[in-house]
Amino acid sequence: MSTLALHRVLGREVYGRDGRKVGRLHEVQAVRDGARLLVPEFHIGTAALLQRLAAHLSPFSMIVAKGFIARWDQMDWSDPLRPKLTCDVAELRRFTRRASARRKGAEP
Repeated sequence: MSTLALHRVLGREVYGRDGRKVGRLHEVQAVRDGARLLVPEFHIGTAALLQRLAAHLSPFSMIVAKGFIARWDQMDWSDPLRPKLTCDVAELRRFTRRASARRKGAEP
């Protein structure tokens, strides 16, 4: 079992196997397993940032962003300050976050 200090890696740029930037790590999904927390997936990119900040987006009418979901085994944490993928970007699950909020006085 390995451990990872999440406060040190959130917001870090994630790199592909080819060295290109994929996006920033903005969200970590965790599940409790007894006394342990397991991390099945990491959310990378602007959509992950919107997911994290969704409660604060009320001033914006429409924002559409894209991102990726990487499983634990698709990430290389040998250098936690420079995380990289162990797979091609095409193998990651994609997701889109659409944040919409009605403006005051707007029609439903």
